Amino acid sequence: MTTATRVTVPRQRAAPAGDPGRRGRTEIGERAVAKIACCAAREVPEVRDARLGGVPWTRSSSAEVRGNRATVRLNVTVAYPAPLHAVAARLREHVRNRVAMQTGLDVTRLDVIMTDLSGEPE
Repeated sequence: MTTATRVTVPRQRAAPAGDPGRRGRTEIGERAVAKIACCAAREVPEVRDARLGGVPWTRSSSAEVRGNRATVRLNVTVAYPAPLHAVAARLREHVRNRVAMQTGLDVTRLDVIMTDLSGEPE
């Protein structure tokens, strides 16, 4: 006669409490914010280039993150003869919106340094 052996299954862990988004925190690095800002800057039609590294006599593009706020400094090359003030205004608005959309950070200051002029506008 065979007897059935009893197998005890370990108790499963309880489901985590609360919303998954509230169980931890997400940090977004300064270099990631600077890269997002450079990519967003290149989406503005009159901007020819935006790089993390600048020419030797200028500082490179960068970002500083404190809490949920970011300060961004962009070095860009702009198409000649684009109206620089208008390009800077569009650039600031676009980069602020793009960084906020992708990171949730509020860009409180965005410095635009136009380091070079290049080619014709598209």
